Amino acid sequence: MRGRGGTRTLLAVLTTAALVVGAVLVGYALVHRHAPGGGPGGASGGATSPRPAAPLTRSAPVRLLVPAIGVDAPVLALGLNPDGTVQEPSLGQPHLTSWYDLGSAPGEKGPATFFGHIDTRASGPAVFYRLARLRPGDEVRVPRRDGITAVFQITSVEEVAKSRFPTVRVYGDTPDSTIRLVSCGGEFDASTGHYRDNVIAYGVLVGSDHS
Repeated sequence: MRGRGGTRTLLAVLTTAALVVGAVLVGYALVHRHAPGGGPGGASGGATSPRPAAPLTRSAPVRLLVPAIGVDAPVLALGLNPDGTVQEPSLGQPHLTSWYDLGSAPGEKGPATFFGHIDTRASGPAVFYRLARLRPGDEVRVPRRDGITAVFQITSVEEVAKSRFPTVRVYGDTPDSTIRLVSCGGEFDASTGHYRDNVIAYGVLVGSDHS
């Protein structure tokens, strides 16, 4: 987060917003689709514990690269809607990701959180369609506005019901620089037009490159 003093207030807002975000992100599919490789109870099969690198100073992300699942996407900096829900990329931009800019920047101490669609009515598979395929040890690279690329290693991936969205685990303060990638997954509920679950990938900063 920007500072530890605002964390409790922010978490209180996000607790009510989390379910809305999960529903809105990718609840517009026409047919029942799974995020490939997903499954109830999580997709990681375990977690690793890489040695965290020292945090960086704050700088906004400009791109998100996840080679293991073919992601090379621009990043939009988005905050909260007037009703307190987290903003997300429009359905007309299915291959963009969004960074929650009221939280930590990638490489800064704390969790940097990114959102993306799994699919849309018009495009079919979207930027995080394969998110559930990530495994511990996979790399995430985030080029930043200051010319530094923050390099993260995935430590775990989970699939959770939207009714049990782990707000504190996703947004709560962490002693190191961490990253969260969030999308929808699981079964598509045709009666509501939404996926039942969220897929969340967790990672930790392990280094940085300078351009």
